[in-house]
Amino acid sequence: MRFHLLFLLCTISFSLYSQNDTIALKNGKKIYGEIKNIQSNVLTVETSYSDSDFKINFKEVTGIKIQKICFVLLTKGRRRTGYVKSNKSNYFTITAKNKVKETFKLTDLISLDELSEEFWDRFKFNIDLNYNLTKANKASQFVIEGNLSYRDLKWISNSSFSALNSKQENTADIQRTEIKADIKRILPKKWYLLSNLGFLSNTEQAIESRYTISTGIGRYLLFTQKLSLGFNFGVNFNIEKFNDATNKNSSSELYVGSEFDMFDFNDFKLITNINLFLSKGELRRVRADYTINIQYDLPLNLYIKTGFKFNYDNQSAITGSNSDYLFTSGFGWSFN
Repeated sequence: MRFHLLFLLCTISFSLYSQNDTIALKNGKKIYGEIKNIQSNVLTVETSYSDSDFKINFKEVTGIKIQKICFVLLTKGRRRTGYVKSNKSNYFTITAKNKVKETFKLTDLISLDELSEEFWDRFKFNIDLNYNLTKANKASQFVIEGNLSYRDLKWISNSSFSALNSKQENTADIQRTEIKADIKRILPKKWYLLSNLGFLSNTEQAIESRYTISTGIGRYLLFTQKLSLGFNFGVNFNIEKFNDATNKNSSSELYVGSEFDMFDFNDFKLITNINLFLSKGELRRVRADYTINIQYDLPLNLYIKTGFKFNYDNQSAITGSNSDYLFTSGFGWSFN
């Protein structure tokens, strides 16, 4: 019913609308408004006749024309920036600032975002919460997680935080805090440079603080309209302080990592990554970090999310465990 109403209204002229992007559909009709983005085979458009955005199955689209400059992600890891316009059905042309034009099939398009001239509009933020309370032993657990990302023509940045506070009668409190910030410089032919800063505090492994600085290079091995698989490697530097008698430690490591991202399965998303660290200065020390997040999108920018984190160190602190894990499940909200 909603789509029928949309097709009826789209035939009306919207000359007063500030931006007249054009969407051509398989049924021959056209929609005029402002295209916000294309993600997971869904095109989001804002129109003057509705308070909420319309979402259109991109498989029903045969052509688009966008007034603003866009960032376009294509199959095979290709990235382009420019003005987007369809000159013939089922194809589109990207015109870069230097006037160079390239034409692609619509089926080559994985995602599209308008590049706002406003600096703050390039950020995306989400936060999710989880709280458990049980009468037995007066146990309570609170987990808060969040993510802040930024993207422009050649740089992608992502920051995340996770904090756990668990209390139980007659038992020592359990606390875990993890903060990460990484930045990628996109290179040709699916390659990228990356750097990462990290912090971890973990009572289970007796880690008072672990600061990490890493740098490396990566490449996408697989990049389709539904998923991606990347591989990266480099060097990592640790500065560690523990909650027990274990001496402070500074060390360097070689690392290899991989990330798998399923981003186009309707409202379902999955992202998982693993990093293996091999110490250069400490004999036979091996560390591993693993993360998986599963998310299901709800209306109003809300979502349900389940996550799992695992840390392993075969040479942990004297009183610390070799491994620790965190399982979370709760609701979240995303902005922009």
